[in-house]
Amino acid sequence: MLRNDDIYGYISTPYDLLVSKEDFMGNIPATLAEIVDFSNKDVTDLGAGTGRLTTMVATQTKSIIAVDFAADMLRVTASKLDRMGVANWKTCVADLRQIPLHDQSMDIIMAGWSICYVGSSNHQAWEQNLSLVMTEISRILRPGGTVIILETLGTGHAEPSGPDFLRNYYEALEQHYGFQHKAIRTDYEFDSAEQAERLCRDFFGDELGDKIKEKQLTIVPECTGVWWKGV
Repeated sequence: MLRNDDIYGYISTPYDLLVSKEDFMGNIPATLAEIVDFSNKDVTDLGAGTGRLTTMVATQTKSIIAVDFAADMLRVTASKLDRMGVANWKTCVADLRQIPLHDQSMDIIMAGWSICYVGSSNHQAWEQNLSLVMTEISRILRPGGTVIILETLGTGHAEPSGPDFLRNYYEALEQHYGFQHKAIRTDYEFDSAEQAERLCRDFFGDELGDKIKEKQLTIVPECTGVWWKGV
């Protein structure tokens, strides 16, 4: 299984192919639309990666800025946005704990599967890291704005089951920072069991890879947590 610090080095074709298979039922865009209207809004996607969320909402927004510490990932995002023919976007290479955007410049901030890399209890300073990210989000967000965070609640699981090393982070979002929360299914649909095994084994580890191989799965269940709040 890839270590956390290796994931963004796992660029770009295998990673991008994996995330393109996620949420074949479309629950993520439906949930985002339930939380907030993206129309004519200035939006930032923190930890944008290869642009999964950025491209999902770009055509709806007034403007969107994709932020990530990995320039290679953002080049993939930029290429996708170019192919979409939209012109309302920028990319920004930055650490989520120190974001070079102006105060009160955004209506909506999204962070998908990204804050976990600094908020994991595997880091001794996870609480300080999380505080720094939240301070930056509060600084950038306009009054009346909305922040939405998406994180894993278990790949290969049909019921929410987040990893132990993220439990404190998730609890802090709700208990300390005042986020609302819901869990949604974001199952993967692969072209074949071989593709499912190969991609999931590389990214999620041998236990899931072995399960997929044994059962010849092309649909891999997944649960995702969505946290949001307005300011």
